[in-house]
Amino acid sequence: MSAEVNGRFWVSVEGPLRVAETVTLELHYMPPAGGLQTGGNLWFCFDIRQLDEWVLDFDRPDAIAVQGPAETVWEAEALIDGGVVRTFDIHAPVPEFLHVVHVKCVAGAVTAAERVTVQLRTAPGGFLLPRNAIDAFRFWLVEDPSGELTFYHPERDKHHYFLPRDAELSLLESNPLAIKEAEPAALQVTSPSHAAGHAATRVVVTDRFGNPVRAAQGEVTLRSGNGETTVALSSFSAAGTVPMRGPVDRVTASYRGVEAESNPVRVDEELPCLSLYWGDLHGMLFSQRPIEDHFAWGKDVNGLDFAGGQLFSYSISIAETWEKLQNAWQRYDLPGEFIALPSAEFGTTPDGSHRHAFFPEIAGQPPVFCEDRPAAHDPKLQARFHPDTVFCKDYQEFYREMKRRGALMHGHFHTHFYVQEHLAEIFQKQRTDGEVEEEKINQYLMQGARLGFVSGSDTHDSRPANPYREPGPLTGVAGLTGVWAERLDKPSLFDALFNRRCYATSGVRMIVDFRVNDDWMGSTVQGERFTFTADVVGTAEIERIDLVVNGDTARSYAPRQQHAHVEDEVPLRFSPKNVHYCYLRVRQVDGNRAWTSPVWLEPHS
Repeated sequence: MSAEVNGRFWVSVEGPLRVAETVTLELHYMPPAGGLQTGGNLWFCFDIRQLDEWVLDFDRPDAIAVQGPAETVWEAEALIDGGVVRTFDIHAPVPEFLHVVHVKCVAGAVTAAERVTVQLRTAPGGFLLPRNAIDAFRFWLVEDPSGELTFYHPERDKHHYFLPRDAELSLLESNPLAIKEAEPAALQVTSPSHAAGHAATRVVVTDRFGNPVRAAQGEVTLRSGNGETTVALSSFSAAGTVPMRGPVDRVTASYRGVEAESNPVRVDEELPCLSLYWGDLHGMLFSQRPIEDHFAWGKDVNGLDFAGGQLFSYSISIAETWEKLQNAWQRYDLPGEFIALPSAEFGTTPDGSHRHAFFPEIAGQPPVFCEDRPAAHDPKLQARFHPDTVFCKDYQEFYREMKRRGALMHGHFHTHFYVQEHLAEIFQKQRTDGEVEEEKINQYLMQGARLGFVSGSDTHDSRPANPYREPGPLTGVAGLTGVWAERLDKPSLFDALFNRRCYATSGVRMIVDFRVNDDWMGSTVQGERFTFTADVVGTAEIERIDLVVNGDTARSYAPRQQHAHVEDEVPLRFSPKNVHYCYLRVRQVDGNRAWTSPVWLEPHS
């Protein structure tokens, strides 16, 4: 299925097209040659993930106003029970999560030369525009001129279906709206976590919602403890090199009265053999923006080194979507600059556990389908699948297929049990306390699982590491994963993640170097005694460093400074299954946290 753009369906607005502004918005529709009859239906769809609030205000009597030819009578309702409408009938030409407004002609008829106008008021002043700047915000329309279709919502299910199932849907696409950002209000400043004398620093000018202000002009001043420089803005960003003063420094950027600090930079005479890279492994591509925009945002706006970007396996299996994903992964495989990590999310049977797989190679690989959702097995959806799609009936077949491909596997709070995963997500927008996931992960570590700790966003808005509140995950903070790798390229990142040389934070670029007997986090260490070293550079004063051994806090330290170095013995504790491991948990005075991947300990008898 493809959405048709023609002159029969368009949108008009009155008012400034700026983020989070309220405008007068009207949808205009003209029927096909046969007209629209009594009983005819119109379903108007728009992307919930772009909107300012989770539930829109459709409760007022003037929320949906329909105007048609004389003698026509209309009924209208917004299908937003539960917050989202998900339909596979029109996916993937339109986003997966939607608002849908249903308009029905209950008397009269509309000829092909006549017009129906629907005014939507989602706020007291009109239609509330998204708070995300979008070059092509649009609407979609499923037209049913003769009244043959029913939009069916099974009880206790997010998914909707158009009945009868063998009907060919007519899907129209509106003209796009170019929604602009607000005025400059904030700066995002990023530097490498390590520097030898100088640090290349990048500044992005954003509005209060995190949108890059593309019309920003002028100069940005960069100051460190060892010098100052001025650089010119190019579109929304500026980059310059600043001399740094050790052992730890930061860069302060100033632009027209707005100031912000960079992440901390550890300054060494020589760069370490392993460099620290930052990314978001878990970000969903549900929004209406092109797939490539997810990676462009991570690279150019949030200053990440790498990002994963997931769709569910029923989405990646659609032939056109698989092709778009492969093109985006290839385009953003930029060694030394930014790496897109090819990946997907699977709802595996028998219990619907969500599991991520990251693919080292994509050339010549067909998509993989493994889903417990009954709707994902609908023949109408699967008729659009890539002809070479590999079907896995349960999590065991999924593991075998992923192992055959050399894939990296990753779980999160929807992963109800861990078997062959390499990584576990301890923090994200929907699980920000960290303690619940830490306890769950430790249960599996004590049973012998080897799980590295990572953190991500689970953003539903295609903005990796998005620190802003968004619909879906109702919190406003995203996690980050730090990876110690030889180089910024896909093989090095996969090697580091496979070896669990990584750690999770609650969204700050806190530097944590944790080793046992001089072996990195993620290692297996043999010995008669074990000594750990921890070098931690916080983004704020460090309140506490905990050494966790076999799931319990064995030692605690209170540095009360921003740069802390700890060296001490690891006290072994009893383990009923003779599984021994330790890791660090770090808390800053501002509440931000970090968790290192464990080191596994094999004591000599």
